[in-house]
Amino acid sequence: MKKKGRKILLIIIVVVLILMIPVGILGWKKRIGIYNTFMKLTGQESSFEVIEKLRSDYTGYYKQKLKVKMDRDNTIKIQENDQSADDVETTITKEATLVETSLEIDQQLQAEQENGYTWEEPMVISNPYQISPLTAVVLFDTEDSCGVRFTVKGKTEAADISGEVAAATSHRVPIIGLYPGMENTVVLELLDSQGKTTDLQEIKITTDALPENMQDAVTPVQTSGESAFELTMVYGQRTHYPFAYDCMGDIRWYMSRETANYGVFMLSNHRMIWQDPAGYVPSVHKPQTTNMYEMDYLGRAYRMYYISGGVHHEVIEKEPGGNLLVLSSSMKAHVEDVIQEIDRETGEVVDELNLKDIFGDKFADRFDWAHLNTVSYQPEEGTILVNARNIESSVKIDWATKEIKWILCDPYFWKGSEFEKYVLIPDGDFTYHYQPHSVYQLSADLDGNPDTVEISMFDNHYLWNHKSELPSYEATGYSYILVYSVDENAGTVKQIKSIPTAFSNITSNAVYDEESNHIFSMSGHIKTTGKTFEYDYDTGEVLNEFDIATSFYRASEMLIDYNDLATPMEVENDYIKGELWQPVSTNKKINSAPSETISSDKVSLKIMGKTLYVGTDDHRISQVIFQSENNTYVYDLSDIRLYLKIVMQFHETIPIPLQGMEADTYNIYVMYEDNFYNTGQSFSIK
Repeated sequence: MKKKGRKILLIIIVVVLILMIPVGILGWKKRIGIYNTFMKLTGQESSFEVIEKLRSDYTGYYKQKLKVKMDRDNTIKIQENDQSADDVETTITKEATLVETSLEIDQQLQAEQENGYTWEEPMVISNPYQISPLTAVVLFDTEDSCGVRFTVKGKTEAADISGEVAAATSHRVPIIGLYPGMENTVVLELLDSQGKTTDLQEIKITTDALPENMQDAVTPVQTSGESAFELTMVYGQRTHYPFAYDCMGDIRWYMSRETANYGVFMLSNHRMIWQDPAGYVPSVHKPQTTNMYEMDYLGRAYRMYYISGGVHHEVIEKEPGGNLLVLSSSMKAHVEDVIQEIDRETGEVVDELNLKDIFGDKFADRFDWAHLNTVSYQPEEGTILVNARNIESSVKIDWATKEIKWILCDPYFWKGSEFEKYVLIPDGDFTYHYQPHSVYQLSADLDGNPDTVEISMFDNHYLWNHKSELPSYEATGYSYILVYSVDENAGTVKQIKSIPTAFSNITSNAVYDEESNHIFSMSGHIKTTGKTFEYDYDTGEVLNEFDIATSFYRASEMLIDYNDLATPMEVENDYIKGELWQPVSTNKKINSAPSETISSDKVSLKIMGKTLYVGTDDHRISQVIFQSENNTYVYDLSDIRLYLKIVMQFHETIPIPLQGMEADTYNIYVMYEDNFYNTGQSFSIK
């Protein structure tokens, strides 16, 4: 009987415990709800941990070996020369930066220049920097100071490509625009102080054929035989190797060095920001590129920038030669939601806006809620114009105060919200844009009204979210080149130009050329291919149309400063600039080294400058641990959740600064897929 009683009691206890589980869950949820309500009422942000507890759809590996968290606001300034990590001894492969290799070659050219080549017998060096195959430099001296003009003869007169360099006696003449796989005729002219030709000659330069994957990169569909752009440059997405074609669709320039996802960004000095795939950090979505070079079209790199949270769709100058505005990511459960101002000289972040600080938590449950894809700066106003694709809104913001000036979008989207008051009121009936790219304020007055500003964009006219918020959306099978006229004082907007173009659901850009009054449609993503169109702005007539074999991010005019290319390089001592997340110093230690060494095909290591690059497949590593006899540092990635498992197919090369670590000898350990491994590698900081 006693045994039976005990059995009944045990059953009762088990039943009670089972019944308590849902009660406990409900209580926990209620507690979280009360917590979130309290945070909202007190104007505080819900903690990352609370948000994460309410989600169950993330994947990846997040286990920690040491309970250490990194402060992602605590970056280290790479330019600061504190002498730490100046002398690193290691068996890890060391790789030169592109700036170092560019400078080495440039100095060799300068030494070659001193060998006394003459106008009659010049030295021609093809592909001098080894990454721009359709370029060359010509070296020679003249007794008298004179300018030099070169002309690469085209298949038609309109396809000739010419450039001039300033007067000198020692000449380094850059040649851009050679045809691939043929003997090119290049005309050289000596110019007097009035720009008149005093002598000329023809030289021949033979080039190699295009790589196989670029053989049919451009196909003319319709050509007028001329274009507003001497060279049109195509880059980004699946176009990993940027190239430029002429008015007939012939490739006349390309790079043999791969770019990262978005390719390049143009600068006012007619160089470019080159998005380098050497460095990637994981995010809640695709890995974000951290490395950028300032580069010219010969392939010379002058500066290197690190962006700790990664850079994606846009890098622009606030003003010519001024600070950079970079689209980055908060990495706090979200991506592609931050605008940073980068000091051009130091790489330091001097100002920042997380779009969440303006729009709040309305879309906090979406990791890519904003998807910023455009930023520009209006210096006379002190404003930025950004396009947040995933909230269907182009937003003008006072950069100093971070206050919204106006929002250009379908009014339905913000109807009934606190942001409705900022939405421009439509003047007349027209079809709005959806998921657009390349939203810019034009300098040209296209409506004849000096009191308005004109906004151009590529309207992808595609919608995958917010269909309930946008009942007016209708798929038409086209994308559009749009120009709006905005009366900022009245708060109204009028659509003054709409040109239907090839449907591209993502990427793409529109470019207006004021001098010719032509407007370009760069339809970058027609499934796996692309198209470019050149239109007469007034009539909408197609002047040129080209098929592009692979999808691309953007296309734009290639503008070249030949005097810059003719000048020997000057490189600062602190040419590596920017900020990176810093490993955390901790008093916690690993009692014994892991017994198993991970293979180099799973985790690779290299050092460039004072930075260690850890290569692995996306989200496989949650911690990198550096341990010596006296010091331990942890680079922790365990809090960067991943919401799309398919992203784990990407490869990342995580840049970890060694700068700031105490002088010592460190073993390198990793947490890889929740297991603890030795890399078998070490380094000593002297």
